[in-house]
Amino acid sequence: MDGPEFRDRTPRHSRSRTTWRIVRGLATAALIAVAAFLAAGVIYGDPRFAGLFEVSRGTGPGTPVSGKPGQPTAAEALRTDTPPPGLEEQDEPLGRPQKPAVASSSYRFLAMNDDGTPVGYSPCRPLHYVVNAALAPEGAERLVEDAISTISRATGIKFVDDGSTAEAPSPTRAPYQQDAYGDRWAPLLIAWTTPEQAPQLAGPVIGTGGSTHFSFGDGPKSFVTGSLELDAPQIAEDLSRRDGAAYATAVILHELGHVMGLEHVDDPVQLMYPEIGAPDGLAAGDLNGLYELGAAQCRKDL
Repeated sequence: MDGPEFRDRTPRHSRSRTTWRIVRGLATAALIAVAAFLAAGVIYGDPRFAGLFEVSRGTGPGTPVSGKPGQPTAAEALRTDTPPPGLEEQDEPLGRPQKPAVASSSYRFLAMNDDGTPVGYSPCRPLHYVVNAALAPEGAERLVEDAISTISRATGIKFVDDGSTAEAPSPTRAPYQQDAYGDRWAPLLIAWTTPEQAPQLAGPVIGTGGSTHFSFGDGPKSFVTGSLELDAPQIAEDLSRRDGAAYATAVILHELGHVMGLEHVDDPVQLMYPEIGAPDGLAAGDLNGLYELGAAQCRKDL
């Protein structure tokens, strides 16, 4: 076969996701996180979509694909799959995470590197995001912006609002969309949508969120983009109720927690617990986990 051969020396990318549903009792409202793993149309009890977007390609951005001088590097061979590396990447983190006032170990991470560090976004480049707000309900104008500000303070990650988009949510969203967003990783997509547009929101599910991580072979993984989908009709209904904005904010913060790399926990005090009875925002465990994610390594090679 002509051309370079790509074996198991891989830069790979895969996405972790979670979903939420809202359940109302006679006296209280509770938000329940529903774990789902999608494979061949079957839903299993796992909090992640695993293995999506995995590909086999070269070993690193400057390594000849064949190992022979004069052959194209992996980055050159991957030009249609990945953007040029290091865009906007600086030598130091762009911000400093706010140190939590109270220490807590009540947090977990969605993915870990072999050295024991959690997979997160590079703190040395901004995380761009776009919002599809065509279906955003009345009263939701600042919910996303305020939640992102909270996550930015907790992680030190600098978010950049790239404005509106018409991109529709997709469970197989490509992390690199050159025609739509240029020679960079696609921005984080936040979409107000419906179960008709996003079938994963069917039934009581109110939101989904996750990120794509990328690595060269067995090297360290980093998140490069993600997406967050919100059920606009359900949230519109909630916003008409007392404390509706607080519950909607809790959903967005929880999903952004997953986007950044947090997993569910067993501690009912934390926002990353699968069920909340009161929308009190990020607790000590959530904040300590986000603080650690803000110390992820810089990635000029991605």
